[in-house]
Amino acid sequence: MTIFRILQPHELTQAAQLSDAVFRPNISPSMAEMFPPLFAPGIVHSYGAFAEDGTLAAFMGLAPSRLRVGGVASIRAFSIGSVCTSPHHRGAGLAGNLLELSIAHAKQAQAPLLLISGDRSLYTRAGSAAFGRATRFALRPRLPESSASGASSSPLTIRAMIPQDLQRIHTLHEASPTRFEESVTGLGSRLGAAAYAAVLGNQPLTLVAEDHSGIVAYAALAVPENRHASTNPATVVSYGGAPRDVAALLAAASETFDLSHLQIDVPWQDQELQAILRQPYNEEEQVHNGGTLLITDLRILLDQASDLWSLSWEEALQIDDTGKVFATSSRRELQSTEVYGILFDHTYTRQSDIPSWFESIPLPSTYGLHYI
Repeated sequence: MTIFRILQPHELTQAAQLSDAVFRPNISPSMAEMFPPLFAPGIVHSYGAFAEDGTLAAFMGLAPSRLRVGGVASIRAFSIGSVCTSPHHRGAGLAGNLLELSIAHAKQAQAPLLLISGDRSLYTRAGSAAFGRATRFALRPRLPESSASGASSSPLTIRAMIPQDLQRIHTLHEASPTRFEESVTGLGSRLGAAAYAAVLGNQPLTLVAEDHSGIVAYAALAVPENRHASTNPATVVSYGGAPRDVAALLAAASETFDLSHLQIDVPWQDQELQAILRQPYNEEEQVHNGGTLLITDLRILLDQASDLWSLSWEEALQIDDTGKVFATSSRRELQSTEVYGILFDHTYTRQSDIPSWFESIPLPSTYGLHYI
């Protein structure tokens, strides 16, 4: 008989070993090093399926977070990742049971969002969907040429991060109105683990930009070890600072490190940085945020995001006892795709019965420094 339950701290080693066997056989670094929120000692939220002999047959990593959105609202969330099943136990529906437990766990914690690093049918059948919008830029090694481009007007010194920079980098991170809330120690742990760089098969490189006042911008990059032979582009994993300083830092990084293609996904709400990077020599395309998102409780989500709106969300949407969603003014029922579009995609074409003040909820990039 298979037993499904939260892992105990001493079982995390077994979970990391299973994850390594599935995702990174004979590849360094290990999953335990890459994902401290899942495998480091502490309060465990992840679930496992245990076979009759007590061995871990399947694992679903679950990590809590809190999202600051629009500078005014705080939303509880969980991230799902490192989902794996031992080859000897596949086909038995173990992951489906673990997902049900994870959704129930998030609901009990009053966390209305599950961020999932994947779009398998396992997740979409449960209600997860693509969400949000970002502009993906391919930056070319050329500095902005005039103040009209929005580039920093003062000379910046670009260098690699040293440990003493962490406090200032954390200040820049916390200055973003939409972000994963993070302690100094937590931010340092994620920069050091460089999980997304390892997933891409690239090397981590964190740069800072300084002027006479000190550090004004930072960028965590994932850079191919062989820049001219790798098929994985150099990628911006995280950034912080005034948009003009971030843009100048990225341009200088492209020049200094001979990066013919530096990729960055800029969420829709970072419109000033998008405008600066929108140059004839840079390429761009529209993409969704990374992975998929599952709303575990729409009412709780709207309550936690309520400070974003000038009026009560119930002036825009109504939710009945069965969970059906209606436009308040017309009583028209909204399908799931429309709810996700209205809530997270500012480009979504709305019906006239959804008021304009009911703006989309901005979310930070999920395929970056906080990738799970």
